Amino acid sequence: MKKFKELTLLLVEDEDGIRESMQEVFGGVFQKVISASNGDEGLKKFKKFSPDIVIADIMMPIMDGLEMSRQIKEFSKNTPVVILSAYSEKEKLLKAIDVGIDKYVIKPIDMDELFVVLEQIVKTKIIGADIIEISG
Repeated sequence: MKKFKELTLLLVEDEDGIRESMQEVFGGVFQKVISASNGDEGLKKFKKFSPDIVIADIMMPIMDGLEMSRQIKEFSKNTPVVILSAYSEKEKLLKAIDVGIDKYVIKPIDMDELFVVLEQIVKTKIIGADIIEISG
């Protein structure tokens, strides 16, 4: 079973303080944490490093989290993407569904809740994708 220590995380957050504190927490849990401060930078780092999981803020300069996620899903549809947002409005939620976001977490972030979400994603999206059924 894959654990966080075997996985690479891409964290895309435009607020320096939030990004740095989350990177510190995730750094002790994941094999590698790559960070970016906007969607354009996040997309470039995604293509360069091929992370296992992406966590991104929805509202960022240059390219927002949903547009970045849409492009990631075109490039790698099975990579799980978690969107963090201070907004719970219907329009943003529906767009996130259309993009294929795996989870939508409302800010302020409860790190315990976020880890539960990540555990579910690892079990269903990453481990589930690694299971190969052999029939006789």
